[in-house]
Amino acid sequence: MVSAATSIAIVLIVIAGVSSGLPATYGDTNMAARMCLKTTNPMLCMVVLKVNPKSAYASTKQDVGSVALQIASDTAEYNLGVINNLNKGSLGTPEGGALAQCLWAYQDADNNLKHNARTGFDRGDYVGAMALVSGAQIVGDICENAFKMIGKNSPVSKIDRQMTERCGVAAEVIGLLTHK
Repeated sequence: MVSAATSIAIVLIVIAGVSSGLPATYGDTNMAARMCLKTTNPMLCMVVLKVNPKSAYASTKQDVGSVALQIASDTAEYNLGVINNLNKGSLGTPEGGALAQCLWAYQDADNNLKHNARTGFDRGDYVGAMALVSGAQIVGDICENAFKMIGKNSPVSKIDRQMTERCGVAAEVIGLLTHK
């Protein structure tokens, strides 16, 4: 039999071990969580920000905004790769034409997020960065509409939805930086 004192000691050791691995920001209130509470969909905001573990270590609003922008940029880059691979096997077909429209739209979004929005954000132009991220948010709709026009189901609906959600969260989070 294990005594009550031994049980309590074991519990305290486990709690100490687990809590020592948590980022310091979890000691207070997580900055990302506080910012997400100010968005229109706090739960989606938290889900999106958790895509990048750096969000847990963000100690300023600018850090959270930077992580959100990086998630949007990474999503555009990933989706661009997926669509590019799908397009290779569909050249000369109606699906290939729709994928080519998706490809063009994602290339533009990827460039805007990686270069223009990032440069603006890093310079403190949050309004400009937010506008570029908001513009990238519609890329998923452009792609989905390309498939609707040919009467086909889009093979990239899931990643289009992710793009819309992640850019939406990034735009909202960056928008919070303009309200100082």
